Amino acid sequence: METKAEQLPLFTLAADPPAAPAIPYRAGRPAPRGRQERAGALQSPGEERGTQRHRRRRRAAPQRQREQPPSATAGHHLRQRAFEVFAETLFPTRCALCDAPGTVLCDRCARRLPYIDATLACPRCGAPYGRVQCTECNPVLMAPFGCKEPPWDGAVSALVLTEAARRVVTVYKDQGERGLARPMAAIMGRYLPPAWLADEPAVAFVPATPGARRRRGFDHAELLARELSWIIGAEWAPLLAAPRRLDQRRLSRTARIQNMRASMRALPGATIPPAIILVDDVCTTGSTLMAAVEALREGGAHTVYCATFART
Repeated sequence: METKAEQLPLFTLAADPPAAPAIPYRAGRPAPRGRQERAGALQSPGEERGTQRHRRRRRAAPQRQREQPPSATAGHHLRQRAFEVFAETLFPTRCALCDAPGTVLCDRCARRLPYIDATLACPRCGAPYGRVQCTECNPVLMAPFGCKEPPWDGAVSALVLTEAARRVVTVYKDQGERGLARPMAAIMGRYLPPAWLADEPAVAFVPATPGARRRRGFDHAELLARELSWIIGAEWAPLLAAPRRLDQRRLSRTARIQNMRASMRALPGATIPPAIILVDDVCTTGSTLMAAVEALREGGAHTVYCATFART
């Protein structure tokens, strides 16, 4: 029997881009005068008052928005689909690991990924062998973070970050293979405990920095969270503002902790749900997840779970 994720189409049609907002004039710079305003300077007081009333009526009248005909919207989708077919013809989809044509992650490579045994993993931090005595979230290793235990209520990871798992993440995140988001989210969804879903949590994500998003063209954790929320039937909610920090991949453990301190904050005006599943691609030291969870706690979240695709 096919899973919910396998029943989805390989390509999804992109939505129409939103209209660009009007650019306000810079403070201290007068707006350009219209033709009627320039002519009003030479009118008599009575004529000027009539012109002003006419302008007020024009401003008060609701402006009719030009609706796009259905044929134009259908044409946009057809052009998008034709472009996808053309790109697939020139550059066929290949497996991220073995380069076999057909899918972004073939069944043979998916079966060989280094999955974490959930019966042996730590239920608090998701470490692969921490069910009895965890070596990752004990008070000694938590001391540099200024706490005795992780701030989240539970964490799971699907894979150990070996070369194969790192290759999948690199192809998805840095080489722009967005089609990997769906199989990655499907793998993550199998590791979510039923007790988490009983709380009806919303799915949030750790946002990328503005520089990383411009460089990649998308937010990798956001796309993972969208796919995971659809698979488990939960609400998707962007709750955290983009952090201003250095790239974590080349920093040591101590530098990562210092880099992430107070770097996360909740979006202004965002309604924080009581239960949240926080999504990210990789967990190394846990400093990014800790900063994000603390920001959600300050915003009013009561229960926060963390789910990542891979971890060290």
